[in-house]
Amino acid sequence: MKSINICLLSAMQEEIGSIIDNLENVTETEYGDLKVFYGKLKKKVKNYKSINIIFAWSGWGKVSAARAITRILAGKYKIDLIIFTGVAGGVNKNLSQWDIVIANEVIQHDMDARPIFEKFVIPPLKKAKLESNTFLNNWILNSLKKSIKNGKLKKFGLIKMGLIATGDAFISEESVIKRLKDELPNLEAIEMEGGAVAQVAEQEGVPWVIVRVISDSADVNSAKDFDQFLKDYVLNSWQLIDCFLENIPRFTNN
Repeated sequence: MKSINICLLSAMQEEIGSIIDNLENVTETEYGDLKVFYGKLKKKVKNYKSINIIFAWSGWGKVSAARAITRILAGKYKIDLIIFTGVAGGVNKNLSQWDIVIANEVIQHDMDARPIFEKFVIPPLKKAKLESNTFLNNWILNSLKKSIKNGKLKKFGLIKMGLIATGDAFISEESVIKRLKDELPNLEAIEMEGGAVAQVAEQEGVPWVIVRVISDSADVNSAKDFDQFLKDYVLNSWQLIDCFLENIPRFTNN
């Protein structure tokens, strides 16, 4: 029943919404233009005496995300779990705005070290797809399903696990989506940070999960849909996070 240190990371402030209002004893450390915050969750949960949250919004793209998580992991708090959350473009046409995808795998769709390695393979890890922890994924999935059953998360839709692809591009061209779907037939969504955070986490030996909410369909209307969605999402993003934090299982040696 001791404490647990959770890193909660997103690209934009809107993606973790009213987090500061739900923490106490919040402190801030600056690394250039990156601000990293620390606080304790006000809400009490059954498996831990306290939930310590170390959080930041990294900025867009793989470099920004990798920089932020590296700074946090090198800080004074030992991180027990990394949660990256935010919005993503839907590639699976069965997905709609407000649907939730939990990444059981991530891939960097712009990683290409051929001919030395096969396309998508990350050289230091010698594999293309990084798999997140099944136990943790099921915790997120079951917590969200329970919340919906209890009448919460009314804005949100379908919840599923699947492959998410990361790359340094905001994709809105049908030809690019078609190529990605041809190369990765089971691809659910695309974004710009998760794969980089997962790679750092894998190399540092820290458990990670990625939870994304569909903001647009990665097509010609993406920019307009994305901007409008963010205005609504900022009011609901913490509600999503709160639903799985209040059910966090005891999975470390704390």
